[in-house]
Amino acid sequence: MLDYLTARIPAHYWILLLLLWGGLVLLTLRFDAYGLDENAAQALLLNWSIAGDVANPIVVFGAPDFRALLYIPLGIYWPGSVVAAKVFTVLIGFAAVLLFYRWSARQLTAEVALISSGLLLIAPFMLHQIDSLGAGVYLLFVFGAGVWLDDTYCATPRPLGGKYFLQLLLAAIAVTLHPAGLAYPAALVWRWYQQPVDTRQQRHIYTGVALAVLFALLLRQGWKNLAWWSSPIETLAGALGVYSPWLGWVAGALLILAVLAGLRRLMSDFMGQMLLAALALGAFAADAVWATLALTLVLYYGSAQLIALNQKWRGGFLAQRGLTLLAIMLISLLFMSANKQHYAFNKAGALSPEDRLIARLVEEARDTERPFRAASQWPARTMLATRRAALPLPPPAQDAEAFLKQIQGVTHLIFNPYQVDKALARNLAETSSEMETVARESGGVILRVRAQ
Repeated sequence: MLDYLTARIPAHYWILLLLLWGGLVLLTLRFDAYGLDENAAQALLLNWSIAGDVANPIVVFGAPDFRALLYIPLGIYWPGSVVAAKVFTVLIGFAAVLLFYRWSARQLTAEVALISSGLLLIAPFMLHQIDSLGAGVYLLFVFGAGVWLDDTYCATPRPLGGKYFLQLLLAAIAVTLHPAGLAYPAALVWRWYQQPVDTRQQRHIYTGVALAVLFALLLRQGWKNLAWWSSPIETLAGALGVYSPWLGWVAGALLILAVLAGLRRLMSDFMGQMLLAALALGAFAADAVWATLALTLVLYYGSAQLIALNQKWRGGFLAQRGLTLLAIMLISLLFMSANKQHYAFNKAGALSPEDRLIARLVEEARDTERPFRAASQWPARTMLATRRAALPLPPPAQDAEAFLKQIQGVTHLIFNPYQVDKALARNLAETSSEMETVARESGGVILRVRAQ
């Protein structure tokens, strides 16, 4: 019945619905320089610096991830605007959900597409990723666009055409965002190994994808600012907006059930292969990005399995959909409660521990009569907040004298002592007499270098 109804709803109604969702999401976001992903802040700063022809130390941060390519219009038309970056990310999220809806309506059922996409729209992990400009929403977009692009390319194959190079570009973008992004080129190669259009184009895919991935990895030299070896259980609970271990265990159990019960379907579908590979490849950095992909898998494949189970019950509509409707209601209540907390958190101007520390440094930077140059564990976020020059933390030195020479010209150091390199922590301890503590909070410390 629902399949019949959703099939008859015109496509432009879904677009209007998603635009309405985007407007509501914007009301819950914060538009200052806090709460941003460090890699996203670096990509924004690079685009703004190039567009505004502004000389700053952003180049010493290293190559940004390829979100910088997507941010090029922001740098050209809206340099310096965090609001524009948030609106752009909302549009990326809109496109990602639409692509997932169309894929699931074709590969699963229209009913699964309607339920899962609706829940994805109100999922707290989706809202958090948009608000922080996180890589999770961009990876969802890349995965959805990758499925659509591969379908259209195979339907009208043109060797070395525009769609071919777009696939390589998507592969490079995905790889630079997160280790889980390796799932896209891996699944693409596997897809062409199983179902090649012809041998010649198969070789093109193999060669092009390998070169794109190698180029991206060499340029980025790995992945920076990731929470390596994080607890997947804690991450899943945090992505749901409720920092409770039992909820993380429930989400983890549902993820395992969804994978085991739908393993055959996952392995036979391009999107399923990507999501499954993303779980395995991203498990070493099980952060909010990894949780976004994991919970998206649960929403789509778990919904399909739940509906199939519920259909086996005899009786009318309520009997065949009662369990599904109950699950939708409970999940929606959980999601909306978490979103309400996120809205209240932002409207109250509350900050995370790291952002509170950066805000304290902003107070130091307001004195324009004194020299200010910070070396930060989060240089891009620090530069955005203080609107002053910021550098990455220096590398460890052999002794205290060499370390003081390295930080010559630096007036402040901001970092979390439990997260920096042990050798660097030793250097800081050896030169403690040359520094004074400005702030010590749960997010870290701020040290002021005494005048030499």
